Amino acid sequence: MAAVTTEQLLSELQQACYRSALVDHVETRVIDADTLSVRIHLTRAETFISVFYNVATDKTAFALVESGQRIYGADNAKMGWHEHPFRNPARHEPCSPIEFKEFLARVEGYCQQPEPC
Repeated sequence: MAAVTTEQLLSELQQACYRSALVDHVETRVIDADTLSVRIHLTRAETFISVFYNVATDKTAFALVESGQRIYGADNAKMGWHEHPFRNPARHEPCSPIEFKEFLARVEGYCQQPEPC
């Protein structure tokens, strides 16, 4: 994901969210030349995806949050790319870099399960 600008990532986020029936609306919280923070509100009550990206540090973080608790995540902070799995979001499991559209697809798949969260 290196060499992506905040504007490019925001455009990718918006395109992926536009295609998803799970997304209610996108709230851009902070955007400047180096930092992007977005909250993607889902149709499920009290559930959103938090996205953070910093160009200067090349740090990216995606988190699915329900009722104030992270229930799934992926980021490249501290130890390189890793996931916080659905069944145990406190864990850190190494993984390949994840683009937002892939993260959103995993969230969609999870939320389609009966009583997913």
